[in-house]
Amino acid sequence: MAILIQYKNNVPGVKIALDNDPFRIGRSEENDLCVDDELSSREHAVIEKVKAESGDSVNYVLRDLDSTNGTFVNHDKISQHLLVEDDMIRIGQTFFKFTEQGGADLTETRVMKKSIIPGVYYTTEKKR
Repeated sequence: MAILIQYKNNVPGVKIALDNDPFRIGRSEENDLCVDDELSSREHAVIEKVKAESGDSVNYVLRDLDSTNGTFVNHDKISQHLLVEDDMIRIGQTFFKFTEQGGADLTETRVMKKSIIPGVYYTTEKKR
C-alpha cells in the first residue's frame, strides 16, 4: 500500500495510508487528508489510482485541483504527475514524501499534541 510521510524540518513524522480512491487533500475537513496550512486551498489536490498498462500493478497520479498556490513535486509546479518512489510533494508549506515501500511501518507512529499556542502542534517520540 502506498503512503505519504509528512516531513517537518526534514524530519519524517506522520504516515498517511492512501486507502481511498480518489484520495483528496486540502484544508477542508471533508478531505481524506486535512492539511492545516493557510496556503493550502480547501480542495487542493487529489491522488488517484490508475491501472498500469502492463500487468496488474497500480500507479498513483497526483492532480492539482486548480489550487490558488499550486501543487509541487520535487520543486516543480505540476497540474498532473505520475508519482514515483520518494517523490517529495509540497502543498502550501507542508511537505510529504510518497512511498510504496513495505518498510514504512504504520504501527510505528508519533503522537501529535496541541500546544498552548493556537494552531501550533508538536509530536512526541515514536510509539510502537
